[in-house]
Amino acid sequence: MKAYTLKEHNESGELHLFEGVMYEENPQFKCTSNKKSICKQMSNVDSKRNKFACKSEDEARKKIASIGRKVCGTCVSHLYSTY
Repeated sequence: MKAYTLKEHNESGELHLFEGVMYEENPQFKCTSNKKSICKQMSNVDSKRNKFACKSEDEARKKIASIGRKVCGTCVSHLYSTY
C-alpha cells in the first residue's frame, strides 16, 4: 500500500509530498519515504521536519486541504485523478 509523508523544506518552509510504501510486516517502522518529493524539487535531506507521515492517499488529501497554499501544487496534483 502507498504511504505519503509531507515534509517541510528547511530553508523555504514550503511543504512537499513524498511517496513511499507502508510496512505491513514490521510495525516498528510504519512506512518508507522516497529520497525525492513527488515533484522532484526537494530531497528528503533538505527537510527540517514532517508535517505528517505514513498517511494513505485519502488521509493525505484531507490533511493537505486543511493546510492550504504552503503545499507544493505539483505534489498535491498527484493525489487527484485527471480525466
